Amino acid sequence: MEKRFFDAGISGIIPIGLPGGFFIYEAGGHENVLYAGPNVLAMYGCENMGEFIVHTGGTFQGMVHPEDFNRIQNQIQSQTLFGEKKHDYIRYRIITKNGDVRYVEDFGHLLHREDGKSFFYVYIVDVDKNEYFNKNRNSFAEAEILTSTAETDELTGLLNMSFFYQKASILLGSHESWREDISFVHFDIPNFKLFNERNGFKLGDELLCDLANAILSEFNVGSIISRFSDDHFVVCTVGNKNDVVNKVVDVQKKMLLADDVNKKVRVKAGIYYMDDRRSEIGLACDHARLACNSIKNRHDINYCIYDEMLRDNLRRQQYVIDHIDEAIEKEYIKVYYQPVVRVKTGEICGYEALVRWIDPNYGMLSPGDFIDTLEQYHLIHLVDTYVIRKVCQDYARMSEEGKEIVPVSLNISRLDFELCDIFGIVEATREKYGVPKNMLDLEITESALNSNAGFIKSECSRMRDLGYHIWIDDFGSGYSSLNTIAEYSFDVLKLDMVFLRSLDNNPKTGKIMTYIVEGAKAMGVSPLCEGCETEQHFQFLKDIGCERAQGYYFGKPMPMEESRSMTLAKGFKWEKV
Repeated sequence: MEKRFFDAGISGIIPIGLPGGFFIYEAGGHENVLYAGPNVLAMYGCENMGEFIVHTGGTFQGMVHPEDFNRIQNQIQSQTLFGEKKHDYIRYRIITKNGDVRYVEDFGHLLHREDGKSFFYVYIVDVDKNEYFNKNRNSFAEAEILTSTAETDELTGLLNMSFFYQKASILLGSHESWREDISFVHFDIPNFKLFNERNGFKLGDELLCDLANAILSEFNVGSIISRFSDDHFVVCTVGNKNDVVNKVVDVQKKMLLADDVNKKVRVKAGIYYMDDRRSEIGLACDHARLACNSIKNRHDINYCIYDEMLRDNLRRQQYVIDHIDEAIEKEYIKVYYQPVVRVKTGEICGYEALVRWIDPNYGMLSPGDFIDTLEQYHLIHLVDTYVIRKVCQDYARMSEEGKEIVPVSLNISRLDFELCDIFGIVEATREKYGVPKNMLDLEITESALNSNAGFIKSECSRMRDLGYHIWIDDFGSGYSSLNTIAEYSFDVLKLDMVFLRSLDNNPKTGKIMTYIVEGAKAMGVSPLCEGCETEQHFQFLKDIGCERAQGYYFGKPMPMEESRSMTLAKGFKWEKV
């Protein structure tokens, strides 16, 4: 290496031509660079300080590769502003005046002047690319400093959960924040594990970094940002509540507008406006998380604000979890029956078994109040197996009384296949109470067929071979396809009530229903439409050749005896089986 020196005047001489140098910049604010030695200028390909200022904008941020700045900014803060030590060790990339990318590491020290102004004195060294990425062979000094970076997430550079709590506590305890609105935001990528399975962990890591950068770009002032775990990001921010919502929406837009089509994802967010500064930070984060979780399965909502209504819903959810065993044991869970009518004859050809929870504290709970909760916490099989037993008991009782009997359809959750041998339970219970196989039909929602498809397909085939009829339920409520019927062997296709509700306002719906009904019949599958509420609906179903109908026009779900009395009073008869 050529031995040359730079005359620094009264300060002596500086060796130049070395891959390392010294610079000073202001801490906080705009982080203006006050001094850059000749070796630093050379590293950036600049002849003098004027060129350097033009190239970097005269700020520390301008010295750092834009993709690395957000990451190292949190690392610097965690090691100096909030850490026990006042020095930092970081690695990042720089871009020279000619556009070349170089790899550097810097050692900085935070110093404070008597007038309160602070400055970073930094020594920067050019390193080999391989050394830059090698995190396992650091010197003892580097390793000692690196131990203080435990406060940051290695992948994104954001704060980790414990250090987030520490910084948030400092913020909430400061006098300046007492006049400000404080909000907590929880971001989540739905089905992120599935994204990794489909696209690989490398692209998954890139997606997490993109989300981190999107959050940082919006919540860049007065905010504390953390990656708690996996795809869960949390923000504690100061500012107007409406501004917080706008920033959340902007983050979501950025992720949806990603240049890489594989990384266009819909991000969910939960927002909690802190109304009591004495509340625990962990509780505030939980409120934001619960708000986010409450919309994970909603396609029409991307963010949710934690409020009293959500709080009541969560309390009810917890009540369901805590009391489901008691509700089954004391038979607070009731089986209601809704008639299914043969369109051509107008006779009752079956019933669907539905559940209601008549609770001594909450009163009547509809399926919407507890079914989703039981599925979420993998307890739905408790209700489904209970319903199977009650339906078989009702059949045995009516058989002894000599009443007209038609088949009853049972709803089978996709989780039943994972949580128990649901078809084995159906078969054993049926045999116990002497119920013929043709008296029990099994309804499986179309969406369940996308989960563990191979196993469910084989199970459905096994039950059909035993003589049971299998129904596809809720066809049309999601991303439906007639290919479903072609892939599986089913007996009944049940069109979701969304069709008839749309029919009144959209004539095109009628044409779609006609095609579906004709296609189902052509493949040997019996079409059934639910949601029939008017004479006009019933007549339309007759006109298009739909074979069965279900809805309030014939009767609401009721206990069996009430339902039979009501339909008998209306003049309905039961189909001979």
